[in-house]
Amino acid sequence: MMKEIVFSGLNIKLNINSVAINIFGINIYWYAIFIVLAFIIAIFLCKKDKRNYNISFDNILQLAIIMIPVSIICARLYFVLFKMNEYVQNPIEILNIRNGGLAIYGGIIGAIVTIIIFCKIKKINVLDMLDYIVVYLPLRAGYRKMGKFF
Repeated sequence: MMKEIVFSGLNIKLNINSVAINIFGINIYWYAIFIVLAFIIAIFLCKKDKRNYNISFDNILQLAIIMIPVSIICARLYFVLFKMNEYVQNPIEILNIRNGGLAIYGGIIGAIVTIIIFCKIKKINVLDMLDYIVVYLPLRAGYRKMGKFF
């Protein structure tokens, strides 16, 4: 899907396709690429900062592997709960996230609950973990905005 972006003050018009690539008939959007890129960069930056905290980088990787899918599921559940009347008629559509419908609030709730449970199991101070990873949230938000631009 082509979008025209106009910078009228600069007299510039850009035609940008929101689909970055198509693999076996599945569209991969710029939005998704930028979000994944933000996660990858955040993980590498966490590795660089590991000596500043008393948390092993393996714990950060384990948390990310658990937290990312849990956050996606929670974001979808939050969205579906507030639009339940649309999904009652066709409940199989609840699983179809390719048509949109992720609520950031649900993802945040899922991430926080995951962090708390993970830290309790691993005997890590929750505030130390949050202090370690919170600095990378703006990175993710910035890349998300760049993805939305496309």
